[in-house]
Amino acid sequence: MTFWTRFQNEVIRPGNCTHCGGCVGLNPDLLHFQETEYGPLPHPRRHFTVGENNSLELAWAVCSGRGAPYPELFEYLNYNPDNWLIGPYSQLFTGFATDPAIRNRCASGGVISRVLIHLLESGQLEGAVVLCQGLHSPELAAPVIATNRQQILAAAQSIYAVTPVLTILPDMAAFQGRLAFVGLPEQVVTLRMLQVAGHPAAQKVVFVAGPYTGTNMYFGAVRAFLRAKGVPDHIAITSLQWRAGEWPGYLQVEISDGRIFRAKKFYYNYLIPFYISRNCQITPDFTNELTDLSVGDAWSPKFEKAGGGHSVIIVRSKKAQETLKDLQKSGDLALESISFDQVLAMHSHMLDFKKRGAFIRLEAQRKRGLPVPDFGYKPEHIPQGRRLAEMIISSCFALGRRHWARWFVSKLPLEFIGPIFDIIRKTWKTLSKPTKRRGLGDTTFIVTLNDSRWQELLLLSEGTNSKLNRI
Repeated sequence: MTFWTRFQNEVIRPGNCTHCGGCVGLNPDLLHFQETEYGPLPHPRRHFTVGENNSLELAWAVCSGRGAPYPELFEYLNYNPDNWLIGPYSQLFTGFATDPAIRNRCASGGVISRVLIHLLESGQLEGAVVLCQGLHSPELAAPVIATNRQQILAAAQSIYAVTPVLTILPDMAAFQGRLAFVGLPEQVVTLRMLQVAGHPAAQKVVFVAGPYTGTNMYFGAVRAFLRAKGVPDHIAITSLQWRAGEWPGYLQVEISDGRIFRAKKFYYNYLIPFYISRNCQITPDFTNELTDLSVGDAWSPKFEKAGGGHSVIIVRSKKAQETLKDLQKSGDLALESISFDQVLAMHSHMLDFKKRGAFIRLEAQRKRGLPVPDFGYKPEHIPQGRRLAEMIISSCFALGRRHWARWFVSKLPLEFIGPIFDIIRKTWKTLSKPTKRRGLGDTTFIVTLNDSRWQELLLLSEGTNSKLNRI
């Protein structure tokens, strides 16, 4: 069986593709992405020869749509996975960048942007791989290697549309110097596997940061929002911001006739059940566990009342610890230590969605006879009440992705459906909180080492002991 056939049968057709971009980035002459209603999917540029099929071996070995050997990757990074809910960590903080020009430009507290600027300006990096909205097209995001403060800030803010980032691998290979990499969990895990395999572009990356990643959406969500405003699809988008304005921000879309449409963050979330990407439903990594530094919104009544943008910060590596210490000492970051229980409370809803819900969804997929990704661990036990709650959640997603449901929601004005969805969201979270939180903090996980997957990566390293070139 050829590698491309394996991709089709085990990753693309079953809906396991994470859209990380690795396969295309490694083989740009053979593959490209085609936009579909299920997000961007890899597609051959032409009929493959036998030799070209064999060149997909590395892409197959590092494909995050097959899952990833998380336990072995933690060991490779010298991380101690004491906690399988948020991943290995050495320090936990809340905080923000003290420079208003940075903090106000970013999605929450501006911590990742401030760290990248510091690493660049102190000479510890020459570039940083970031995702920038509107780089080539106003309505689309694209990866870029930023080399200065202005480019870092141009790429600030979250982007809630599926975008393959590792298509930038050829540019990384050509880049002269050390790189940081900012990506979603499924992109970071592919990068880490490439590092294990000894890929030269990946080994230029000496610092990895990433956001918490709960749900992501296919790009059709933006057009559905505009159709609800009476804007036909042929009208061009000239500017798109997902988290404009003061934290927590709002969706802002400007179109070619000059009109600007806005929606509060918790209002435009009504699009999630209709356009939620498949990969975020089956990826159990919420807090970006293989990064040096991961950051999310610090949701709590205290910070929401204060406004201004606050981040919850997980420090995983020694380098991240030293960097935050330097920035705190210089006054560029305001940091406050917090407990694990506080971190859990801020995002317990989404941690449950990932750490228990994802495995329930994978189990259902396996029962249908479909291939499922293997992450090297799983929950030892999931309560029956949580399984029943998942039936409701998954049924909503299954209903929402129907064509007629998407058509219907595009006809409803935001002023009507936004507040209603927000009420439904809060009501569901209140009703399901006892079931979804019960035992979450005490969940134990069984490590199921995937030696064959790990061996694939080691064999591709050509026998060299490819260690990370840490700064």
